[in-house]
Amino acid sequence: MKLAEFIEGLEKAASKYIFRLRILAKTENAVKARIEISENIYVQFYFHQESGTTNYVLMGWENRLYGRDCVGGDWHKHPFDIPEDHDSSGDGTNNITPEEFLDETFEILLKEKLI
Repeated sequence: MKLAEFIEGLEKAASKYIFRLRILAKTENAVKARIEISENIYVQFYFHQESGTTNYVLMGWENRLYGRDCVGGDWHKHPFDIPEDHDSSGDGTNNITPEEFLDETFEILLKEKLI
C-alpha cells in the first residue's frame, strides 16, 4: 500500500465517525496521525510504506488500551483485557483497515462504557 492510500483510508474512517484527523508527522514514507475521541481517549495510527509497518492503538489516560500491529507482514493484536500481550492467533493475524480498527475500538468503548 502507498502512503497516500493509507492517509485516504484514515480520512474515510474519521469522517465515518465525524471526527477530525490530525496528522502529527509525515515524511515521504511514513505518517503518524491521531483521532481524538475525548479528553483522555484517542486513537493513534502509524504507517511506513517502505518497511510495511502499521500500528493502530487505542490510548486512554496515556496507556495503551487496545491495539493492532503489523511488522514485517505479520499482524498481531494487543487485546483490551491484557494490552501488553501479543495475540498472534485467530483474528489477531487479520490485516485490517483503519476503518475496521475504529469499528472495533468503538465496540470496545461502548461495551466498557468509556464513551
